[in-house]
Parts: sequence; structure tokens; C-alpha cells
Amino acid sequence: MQIRAFGYDNSLNASQPVQDNLSLFPLESRIGGLHPQHHELLYIIEGTLRITINNITYRMTGPAVLLIPLNTSHHLQFLSRIYRYTYWELQDDASETFPIPSDCETWNRLQADSDGSLPAVRAVYERIHALHQILMADWMSKQPELTRQISYSDIQAILALIRHVAKPDAKLYGKTSHPPVNRIASTVETVEILVRWMESSYWENFTLQKLCEYAHLNSSYLIRTFKACKGVSPLQFLNNLRMSAAEKYLLESNMSVQDIAHATGFQTIHYFSRLFKQKYGKSPAHWRSEHKKTTSDSD
Repeated sequence: MQIRAFGYDNSLNASQPVQDNLSLFPLESRIGGLHPQHHELLYIIEGTLRITINNITYRMTGPAVLLIPLNTSHHLQFLSRIYRYTYWELQDDASETFPIPSDCETWNRLQADSDGSLPAVRAVYERIHALHQILMADWMSKQPELTRQISYSDIQAILALIRHVAKPDAKLYGKTSHPPVNRIASTVETVEILVRWMESSYWENFTLQKLCEYAHLNSSYLIRTFKACKGVSPLQFLNNLRMSAAEKYLLESNMSVQDIAHATGFQTIHYFSRLFKQKYGKSPAHWRSEHKKTTSDSD
């Protein structure tokens, strides 16, 4: 993928009166066309708009991120006088990075229908807004090569998140479809996203339902996919993370076993102690006593 162009536009002059009739808006508020050689990533920062992409019309209010595949007719009309948007034109002939047209349609529809509450969608907004803020800094205006490098790195991550949300087996509208067998790359991405999420907040109150909602997958498929990638189920992986953290607490702190259980995300000390004994053959207190003695003897 290559960054062909990057652009930014503000709204109409704020001193002009608001017009209710769209026909009174100047032509500058109407954007679109056809890009035979490149895709477009359009970030609507603020404002309400109507956009038609291949005869499908969406109405949405920023923040919103729109995907326009190459050779796709599109027409955009702002319905509010105040608006801001940024766009990137992307060359990706093999479509290795940019989502396929059907996934673009799924994602664009989600932008119109969703309130942005899905964690992965919020992550897209946060990532692209941070990129926009960097690129709009005064000192960046004289750094075209740095602009391309930063855009390339962040857009790769943004598109990966979008592909994750828009994949065919995603549960977006209360409907669950059977996962296709040719989505190995996407399932691996999904598992890695879940792994990073659990690693960064293993102490939170995770449930299988919460993980399924985050990944937009049904429970049986998520467990099967996760186990194929990591060798254990999602909750087993989570408990292993918690046990590793508990080991550190037992060895390197004076916290009580009950406090350690709470700090590592276990709901009760009894559940923590039972899992710990299953894994180590000893209670947490006994294990701590033996290992702390061994450590002091070696010193």
C-alpha cells in the first residue's frame, strides 16, 4: 500500500447564515467522483452528511470513517454548514490491505447505523483522530516524507481494525452467519486483538459473553478458533495470565492471598485457591512459603 495523497478541508464560512434548503449550498459542499486507480479513506471529523456510494445512500454525523474502494462512484453532500474532514488516497492494487468492496459496504453501513459504542469501532475513531492531529501540526507541514511514513503505519492499523469489524462472520445487527473457511488471516487477527486486550487488562471482569461481543463471534466458534491459535480456550488463557501475575505477587509482595486474588481478577479467594492448587499442587499460601524460603536460601 502507498499513500497517494492526503488532504483536509474545513466548513463554509461561519459568518454565512445557515440555509435549510440544500440547493442553496455552494458546489464546494458537494464532494465525490470516481477514482479508477486508488481507494479512499475518508474521515468525517464533524458535521452531518449524506453520501451515495454505488447507488447506496447513507446519512451520518461525524465522527465517521468511510471506505471508498477504487473505481467506485461516490457523491458526498454536507447537510450542515459546519463540517471538517480529512481524506487519504491509497494505492493498493492487489487489495492486500484495503477491505474488499463487500466489507467496505458492511463497514459504511455500520457507520450510519451504529452509535460508535462497539470497542473496535471506538478504537478506529481514536486512532484516526490521533493521526489527524499529528498530521495537522504546524511542524508537520514541511515534512512530506514523515507524513507519508506516519500515515502508512497508522492506516495499516486502522484498516486491520476495520477488517476485523467488517468481516463476514461478524455479528453486527443481531444476526450470526456461519464463518467462512477462507478467513484464516482474519480469525488470527481477531485472536491477537483479544489476546492484547486480555494481557493489558487481565484483572477486569471478563466473561465469555463479553469476549464474544467484543469479537462479534458466537461462543462455540470463538472457543474453537482461539484454541486452534493458542492451544487453550479464551478463559483458560485468561486464567493463565492471572496465575502468572499471582505468582509475582506471591513472591514479590506482602499482599494477603485474598488481596492477590482480587488484584488479579478472580471473583473469590476460594475460586483462586482451587485453580491455583489444580495448577501447582499446593495452596497459594503453602506455595508462597516454600518458594520464598527457597529464594532466601539461594541468597
